[in-house]
Amino acid sequence: MRAGYPEGEDMSKELNEFLKKMMVIPYVHKGRGYEGADCGGGIMIFYQDFLGIALPDFDIEYDINWSVKGDKSLFIENYYKFFEKVDKPALYDIVLFQNKKGIANHGGVVLGCGKFFHIYKSGASINRYNDETFKRRLNGFYHLKKA
Repeated sequence: MRAGYPEGEDMSKELNEFLKKMMVIPYVHKGRGYEGADCGGGIMIFYQDFLGIALPDFDIEYDINWSVKGDKSLFIENYYKFFEKVDKPALYDIVLFQNKKGIANHGGVVLGCGKFFHIYKSGASINRYNDETFKRRLNGFYHLKKA
Protein backbone atom coordinates (compact mmCIF):
# COMPACT_ATOMS: atom_id res chain seq x y z
CA MET A 1 0.00 0.00 0.00
CA ARG A 2 1.29 3.49 -0.77
CA ALA A 3 2.30 5.88 1.97
CA GLY A 4 -0.37 8.19 3.27
CA TYR A 5 -3.20 5.66 3.41
CA PRO A 6 -4.19 3.75 6.52
CA GLU A 7 -3.26 0.11 6.78
CA GLY A 8 -3.75 -2.68 9.26
CA GLU A 9 -5.30 -6.07 9.74
CA ASP A 10 -8.79 -4.65 10.23
CA MET A 11 -8.80 -2.57 7.05
CA SER A 12 -10.78 -5.09 4.98
CA LYS A 13 -13.41 -5.42 7.68
CA GLU A 14 -13.57 -1.64 8.14
CA LEU A 15 -13.79 -1.11 4.39
CA ASN A 16 -16.63 -3.61 4.02
CA GLU A 17 -18.57 -1.97 6.85
CA PHE A 18 -18.01 1.47 5.35
CA LEU A 19 -19.06 0.33 1.88
CA LYS A 20 -22.35 -0.96 3.29
CA LYS A 21 -23.14 2.65 4.28
CA MET A 22 -22.02 3.96 0.90
CA MET A 23 -24.01 1.47 -1.17
CA VAL A 24 -27.35 2.96 -0.17
CA ILE A 25 -26.51 6.51 -1.31
CA PRO A 26 -28.86 7.50 -4.13
CA TYR A 27 -27.69 9.50 -7.12
CA VAL A 28 -28.29 13.25 -6.80
CA HIS A 29 -26.68 15.64 -9.29
CA LYS A 30 -24.15 17.78 -7.37
CA GLY A 31 -24.97 15.89 -4.15
CA ARG A 32 -22.32 15.74 -1.45
CA GLY A 33 -23.87 13.70 1.35
CA TYR A 34 -25.36 10.38 2.37
CA GLU A 35 -28.80 11.62 1.40
CA GLY A 36 -27.60 11.80 -2.22
CA ALA A 37 -24.42 12.24 -4.23
CA ASP A 38 -23.02 12.14 -7.73
CA CYS A 39 -19.72 10.45 -8.57
CA GLY A 40 -17.69 13.45 -7.36
CA GLY A 41 -19.67 13.57 -4.14
CA GLY A 42 -19.13 9.85 -3.63
CA ILE A 43 -15.37 10.32 -3.98
CA MET A 44 -15.43 13.22 -1.51
CA ILE A 45 -17.47 11.24 1.05
CA PHE A 46 -15.18 8.20 0.70
CA TYR A 47 -12.01 10.25 1.17
CA GLN A 48 -13.42 12.29 4.08
CA ASP A 49 -15.22 9.61 6.05
CA PHE A 50 -13.03 6.57 5.39
CA LEU A 51 -9.57 8.01 4.80
CA GLY A 52 -9.90 11.20 6.85
CA ILE A 53 -8.84 13.34 3.89
CA ALA A 54 -10.95 16.39 3.12
CA LEU A 55 -10.93 17.12 -0.60
CA PRO A 56 -11.85 20.65 -1.57
CA ASP A 57 -15.20 21.20 -3.20
CA PHE A 58 -15.30 23.70 -6.02
CA ASP A 59 -18.31 25.94 -6.52
CA ILE A 60 -18.41 25.31 -10.22
CA GLU A 61 -21.34 24.83 -12.51
CA TYR A 62 -21.11 21.48 -14.23
CA ASP A 63 -23.66 19.57 -16.17
CA ILE A 64 -25.19 16.23 -15.32
CA ASN A 65 -22.46 14.55 -17.39
CA TRP A 66 -19.82 15.95 -15.01
CA SER A 67 -18.14 18.29 -17.49
CA VAL A 68 -17.31 21.96 -17.14
CA LYS A 69 -18.20 24.21 -20.08
CA GLY A 70 -18.77 21.04 -22.10
CA ASP A 71 -15.10 20.67 -23.03
CA LYS A 72 -13.27 20.22 -19.73
CA SER A 73 -13.14 17.62 -17.00
CA LEU A 74 -14.18 18.87 -13.56
CA PHE A 75 -11.76 16.51 -11.82
CA ILE A 76 -8.72 17.15 -14.01
CA GLU A 77 -9.26 20.93 -14.16
CA ASN A 78 -9.63 21.29 -10.40
CA TYR A 79 -7.73 18.49 -8.71
CA TYR A 80 -4.50 18.42 -10.73
CA LYS A 81 -2.70 20.14 -7.83
CA PHE A 82 -3.66 17.33 -5.45
CA PHE A 83 -3.49 14.21 -7.62
CA GLU A 84 -0.97 12.78 -10.06
CA LYS A 85 -1.74 10.37 -12.86
CA VAL A 86 -0.18 6.93 -12.33
CA ASP A 87 0.19 3.91 -14.61
CA LYS A 88 -0.94 1.29 -12.13
CA PRO A 89 -3.65 1.84 -9.55
CA ALA A 90 -3.17 1.44 -5.83
CA LEU A 91 -5.81 1.00 -3.19
CA TYR A 92 -7.99 4.14 -2.87
CA ASP A 93 -6.65 5.85 -5.98
CA ILE A 94 -9.19 7.65 -8.15
CA VAL A 95 -10.18 6.01 -11.43
CA LEU A 96 -11.60 8.23 -14.17
CA PHE A 97 -13.60 7.36 -17.25
CA GLN A 98 -14.11 9.51 -20.30
CA ASN A 99 -16.86 10.16 -22.78
CA LYS A 100 -16.63 9.84 -26.57
CA LYS A 101 -14.99 13.28 -26.77
CA GLY A 102 -12.16 12.12 -24.48
CA ILE A 103 -13.36 14.26 -21.56
CA ALA A 104 -13.14 12.59 -18.17
CA ASN A 105 -16.72 12.69 -16.95
CA HIS A 106 -17.08 9.90 -14.39
CA GLY A 107 -14.98 8.66 -11.49
CA GLY A 108 -14.74 6.35 -8.55
CA VAL A 109 -12.40 4.97 -5.90
CA VAL A 110 -10.17 1.93 -6.51
CA LEU A 111 -10.90 -0.88 -4.04
CA GLY A 112 -8.31 -3.37 -5.25
CA CYS A 113 -8.58 -6.59 -7.25
CA GLY A 114 -9.73 -4.58 -10.28
CA LYS A 115 -12.80 -3.21 -8.49
CA PHE A 116 -13.92 0.34 -7.86
CA PHE A 117 -16.72 2.09 -5.98
CA HIS A 118 -18.72 4.78 -7.74
CA ILE A 119 -22.06 6.52 -7.77
CA TYR A 120 -23.83 6.98 -11.07
CA LYS A 121 -27.33 7.68 -12.26
CA SER A 122 -28.72 4.33 -11.10
CA GLY A 123 -27.07 4.66 -7.66
CA ALA A 124 -24.00 3.42 -5.81
CA SER A 125 -22.20 0.42 -7.25
CA ILE A 126 -19.04 -1.64 -7.19
CA ASN A 127 -17.78 -2.69 -10.60
CA ARG A 128 -14.61 -3.86 -12.32
CA TYR A 129 -12.78 -1.22 -14.30
CA ASN A 130 -11.61 -3.89 -16.75
CA ASP A 131 -15.18 -4.90 -17.66
CA GLU A 132 -15.86 -3.99 -21.27
CA THR A 133 -18.30 -1.21 -20.36
CA PHE A 134 -15.66 0.63 -18.36
CA LYS A 135 -12.44 -0.54 -19.99
CA ARG A 136 -13.16 1.22 -23.29
CA ARG A 137 -13.86 4.47 -21.40
CA LEU A 138 -10.88 4.29 -19.00
CA ASN A 139 -9.08 7.64 -18.75
CA GLY A 140 -6.59 6.65 -16.05
CA PHE A 141 -5.76 6.36 -12.38
CA TYR A 142 -4.90 9.25 -10.09
CA HIS A 143 -3.00 9.09 -6.81
CA LEU A 144 -3.18 11.69 -4.06
CA LYS A 145 0.13 13.58 -3.87
CA LYS A 146 1.97 13.70 -0.57
CA ALA A 147 1.49 16.97 1.29
